[in-house]
Amino acid sequence: MIYSRGSVFAKTLIDELGGPREVTSIASELQLEVREVSASGFDGALVRPKNLPIGTILLRDSIRESGRKAFTIAHEIGHFVLPGHEHAELVCKAEDIGNWSDETRTLEREADEFAAELLMPLTVVQPIVSAAGPSLTLIENIATFTKSSLSAAAWRYCDVTSERCAIVWSTRGVVAWSKRSPEFGYWISKGVQVNRGTFAFDCFACEPVPDNPETVEAALWIESSKLLPEAKLQEQSKFLRFYESVISLLWIDKPIEQPDEDSMLEDLDPSEFTIGRKRWPSRK
Repeated sequence: MIYSRGSVFAKTLIDELGGPREVTSIASELQLEVREVSASGFDGALVRPKNLPIGTILLRDSIRESGRKAFTIAHEIGHFVLPGHEHAELVCKAEDIGNWSDETRTLEREADEFAAELLMPLTVVQPIVSAAGPSLTLIENIATFTKSSLSAAAWRYCDVTSERCAIVWSTRGVVAWSKRSPEFGYWISKGVQVNRGTFAFDCFACEPVPDNPETVEAALWIESSKLLPEAKLQEQSKFLRFYESVISLLWIDKPIEQPDEDSMLEDLDPSEFTIGRKRWPSRK
């Protein structure tokens, strides 16, 4: 996998500390006090004096999920550690933390990527991912084991898995963001209504949905002229009432694209092939 700037600094910090630790222990090691406060305008904030390597992380005390709290602390540690964050406004609203949309500000995305690596190092996550096939249950297990948020665990899963998977986060019936594994191979349109016929649509309609991945029409999620007429993929969706959102796992477990004879020789360029791939590259 390719490490982002935020994840590189997190990995370096883990190595310097001698291995993964509880996030509160890491904060203490860095001379950061963690204090829960009554607040409505932010989820987390970093307060630090100028030119001194100490500080205080303020955490909204009404955050329900322990994983969300841990991720928020790790996010603020990222602001403390990452170069270029020293003079930024470090009062982070709920939408600034664990928001993986393309519009997320650069500093907030870096802090999120830092937090994801800090809480879910590759050495910890890889064995969990390898133990079972794709499912939201597996992603929830990652979140529980690493004490992280569900959205961060889903994002991390797509970084690590070799399966053709994507995570889609929809809010009030509209796709807010998605994350694809390197093998997935298709874009997920953002800002569009979730299509009727998907389990995500059923979630918003308060209809029952399967507890495990089941097949749906691939065209309900993917726009591509190369899709086979009857192409299917696996979907598992779950409604997250507190966020008024649905998280969906998409999994391409069988070929869904038509062969492109005109580009076949170009697609089989050896320079584009790596051992880790499960399929040859294709042009969409």
